Parts: sequence; C-alpha cells; structure tokens
Amino acid sequence: MPASLTYPGVYIEEVPSGVRTITGVATSITAFVGYTAKGEPDKAVTITSYADFERKYGGLNRDSPVSYGVRQFFANGGAQALIVRVATGYASAMWTLSDAGGAVLDITAASPGTWANALRLSVQHTDVRNPDAEFNLVVSQLQSDGVTLVPLETHRNLNLDSNSAQYVVSVVNAASALIRVQRHGGLAFGNSGFAVSGATATFPLAISNATISGTVDGNTPFALAITGSPWADMGALNTAVTSAIAAAGLGGNLSSGRADADGTDNATGDYLKLISSTAGESSRVTIAGGTFGGLAATIKMGLANGGREFTGDAEHRPSVVAGVSPGSAGADGSRAGATELVGSDSAKTGMYALLDADLFNLLVIPETLEMSDAHAAAVIGAGTGLCEARRAFYIVDAPSAKTLSNIATWANGVSQSRNAATYFPPLRISDPLDDLRLRTMAPSGTMAGIYARTDSQRGVWKAPAGTDATLNGVVDLAVNVNDQENGLLNPKGVNVLRSFSAYGRVAWGARTMKGSDAQADEYKYVPVRRLALFIEESLYRGTQWVVFEPNDEPLWGQIRLNVGAFMQNLFRQGAFQGRSPREAYLVKCDRETTTQNDINLGIVNILVGFAPLKPAEFVVIKIQQLAGQVEA
Repeated sequence: MPASLTYPGVYIEEVPSGVRTITGVATSITAFVGYTAKGEPDKAVTITSYADFERKYGGLNRDSPVSYGVRQFFANGGAQALIVRVATGYASAMWTLSDAGGAVLDITAASPGTWANALRLSVQHTDVRNPDAEFNLVVSQLQSDGVTLVPLETHRNLNLDSNSAQYVVSVVNAASALIRVQRHGGLAFGNSGFAVSGATATFPLAISNATISGTVDGNTPFALAITGSPWADMGALNTAVTSAIAAAGLGGNLSSGRADADGTDNATGDYLKLISSTAGESSRVTIAGGTFGGLAATIKMGLANGGREFTGDAEHRPSVVAGVSPGSAGADGSRAGATELVGSDSAKTGMYALLDADLFNLLVIPETLEMSDAHAAAVIGAGTGLCEARRAFYIVDAPSAKTLSNIATWANGVSQSRNAATYFPPLRISDPLDDLRLRTMAPSGTMAGIYARTDSQRGVWKAPAGTDATLNGVVDLAVNVNDQENGLLNPKGVNVLRSFSAYGRVAWGARTMKGSDAQADEYKYVPVRRLALFIEESLYRGTQWVVFEPNDEPLWGQIRLNVGAFMQNLFRQGAFQGRSPREAYLVKCDRETTTQNDINLGIVNILVGFAPLKPAEFVVIKIQQLAGQVEA
C-alpha cells in the first residue's frame, strides 16, 4: 500500500513479482598455474585468446609447459583462461628520473622480465597550461638495430603536485601498461604546519600532529612528542625538541639545531634540523615552519601566485632527457619447484593466487608431468584441496615416468577426489620452437579445451569423451593403448586417450579419481560431478538475495519458484533423466525442511535433488539368428 493516502483519487503502486532469475555460471574458465616467459608473478590474469597470452606472457617457451598447454587449450575450443605465473629469481627493470636537486621519480616496469630492458624513457618539458611545472613522459622501445626508438606510450601534461588532477603517479599508474611510477622520497605534511623532507634509510622521520617518530639507523625506534602548536616561534620548537631528545635518552645519537633556508647553521634562522651521526653516518631532516613558503624555500621549490603554482626558480620536475635505458635491468627468472607452485594461502602466492579470482572451473598444472612422484603428490594434493574449496575441477597430469603397469596404482594413491580426473598417456605435438620435431606434453591443457568445447556444444552434463572429443593439434600419443589395456585402466578410474584410424586421437574415458569400480562412488563420472558443481555454484550465487529476508512461508515460496525455474530450464535442455520434471528433479523449502528451531537460529534449509544423466560407458548389442520360417 502507498506510504500515505492524503487526497481522494487513484493511487498506483508497483508490486514486486518475487521472481529473481537464477543465471547459470560459466563452466569452463580454466586456471593455468606455472612458469611463463614473462608476466606479473603470483597474480591471476584473465585472457581470452592465445594472442593475449603471447602479448602478456611471451608465448611459447621451451621451459614453460604452461605455454604449450594454453596453446592447446585454445586450439581445442577453450574461450577463457586465467594465468598464474610462478617463477623464481625474477627482477623488474628500474629507472630514476632526476631534476637539478636530485632524484624525483622512481619508475619500474609493470612486470618483471628482460622484456622491459628494451624500453627507453624520455622527458619533455611542455608549454601547456603551466609551462614551468608540467612535462610529458614518453615510453619507447629500442628496435633490434640498436638505434631506432618506437614510441609506445606518451603521458602528457604531468606534474609533481599530489593535489593536481595531472599528478604523475596517479595518471601514469592508471593508464600505463608498461611502467609504474612513485615519488622518490616524498613529502609528508603534518597537521601542525610542519613538513619533513630529505629522510633517508639510516634515519627516517615522520611528523604528524606534532609528533616526530622514526628509527635510529633503521633499528632503534623512538618517538618525540612535541606539545603546543602551531609553532610560530622556531626557537621555542628547538628547545622543545632538544628536551624531548634528551628525555628519550637519544642524546648520544641525535642533535638538534637551527638552520637557514640554504641549510647552513644560523642561530636566528627559521628552520630546525635533526642530525644522526651514528656509526660514522650522517643524515639530516629539516622541519620547516613559520611563514608561508618556508618549506618551499627549504627544499628549493619556488612558489608563485600565492602558492597556487610552481615557478621555474628551481625546476620542480624531471630534467629533459631522451632515450634513458634502465638503471637496473630486468630478469625473467626461471622455473620454480613444487613449493613455489603450491605457494602460500595467506600470502596468496602460487596456486593460491586464484583465491583472488571470482570464478574458475578447471585447474591445470602441466609441470607435474616433469616432477618426481613426491613433488607431484604435493602439488596435486594442494590442487585438489583448492578445487574442493572453490567448487572447481582439477585435470591432473601424472609424472611422465608412469607406465601402463603402474599408472592405476599411482592414480589411486595420489588422490581420492571427486573433483579431479587424470588422463593417460601424455601427448605428442609438433614443436614450432624445435623445427616441428615431436614434443611430449601433458594432456591437461588439451583436455581443458575439450571440456570447454563439449560444454558449449552439448552442455556440462555431456561427458567430454567419445568420437566427438578429438584431440586437435595432437600428432601422436606417447603410448598406444589397445582395448585390453584400456580395460585394465578404466575400471580403476584412469581415463585413457586412444587413437582410432577413423577418428584420430580421442578422449576415451570420463571417470573422476573417485571413479574406481571398487569404490562405487555416486560421483564416479566426470559429467555428473561437474553438473553438480555447476548447480551448486549457480544456486550459491543466485540465492544471495535470501540473506536477511523474513524467514517464513512467503520467502520459502519465492525460493521454490526461483530455484524451480532454474532446474526446470536445465530439464528442458536435457540435463536430467526422466520423462517429467517430477522424475527429473525436486525443490523443497517449507515447514518440513525448516523447523521453528531453524527459524529461531536464522536458518533456512533448501533441498534440491536431481537425477543426472550418466554416460553410456558400455554399449551392449545382442544379436540373435532367426532359424527360418518354421511353422509351429
């Protein structure tokens, strides 16, 4: 009803229908974890084509099984992937830009690697808007001739004023794909009208609310609380600081004094300096106060127009330079081991960088193909745990030493997860980096592409196996498996890749690593498990609106309506078995599932069941010979 009825007439009110459509989530976003030639480490980055991978991660690399896996993924029907680069010993290229007074900007490449060693930086002074404070920063690339520079990015009308909309740090870091910028040292303004400049690593200071704090030689902490502000009388401030130093027991390390704008001692100056001379080293921090412009004069930064703009008295911007090479070169690093691949869940490194990803459905770590059993087991155990926590599915690569005789024993010993599947044998492809000679590679990237292709063509409920599941780009298999050998592996939950004369190389198995016949698990088949994960994730995201709603029959009715509509749509697409919705699925949310005690505890229980389609793994054809037309 309208909030208030004040006048005679007709009132119109829009009433919510209660229908909140539940949209199915993606089913084949694949996360690749491992070494790549370049790229930002320990961060999940989305790509949508192999061209993206080449631009961001350097393309094929002999030391990068991930690069071959990603190539195969997109060649077999993959559409979206997440890349987590894991490497060791990498470094970023670095530059320092200076003005007449010293360093003003520290610049690093956007990601580690030798790719940035060919970048060159140029500074141009500009006459736009404020000719004495603004500059252009140009990022160029040195060509193979060692002379030609090709501009890649130009950032115009920048300045060093942190209050400006053209502040170099915020403008470049938001727009550049190549570099990251930060102020060298910096200015820290306190609330008492003072500021600190010139701090160094041996004697850093900060001042805020008239409290000076820092460490002596980066080791012994101290804090000096100065009461009474603003300090118009610098002599009184000098006395207060000297007393505070003595009270803190730091007299042996620190001294205070008066200084003029030019830095020379002067008993009548308007500036205060603190000096550390411990271990033969000396650092000075100048605190400026008093009249407006004191700080500017101290650090030799001229101000004009009442302080609204910089002047050319002390060129407070980087000096003009052209084609500056990195002062510190970048390094690609090298492949990491099992420990780095697993990473840390608290620091979100290694595979745990995926914790920052909103959604991924498949996990691929091709480097386990080249690991020992112990190292592979550590990676696979962490990978299955991550997938179970994130409702994802792990395509496991067995170490290359596994054979027909021991692959089944290994598979059942390394993982008993419903959220994982393993394939045998490894694949052989033509390597463009080795004159098209055959290279043995892990099957996981190719299988992830087949999962994606099958999902888009038939649905997540269709097994990614059979004559349609051809392995594109695969020249041969490391081992040719016949029917009898296949019959030994399939009942033990190992999916076999086969070669048939009519169909080529195909995936010929669809069991999870819990799919051994001896276990009789309800999720022995890959499509059944992945359909369950798809429904779980879709309902998890599609029922967030229920939280904090009044927990009674109106809410339960809405839940039944919305969840039922989602399940009915899947039934119509052929995801469930049964001739009618009643046989195919159920959605229950009422007094039977949610008791009064549950209501008191703030709980609503929703029961969703479905009858999955299971693959026709064994096709039996019975043939009978008729004995002729014999009359009875």
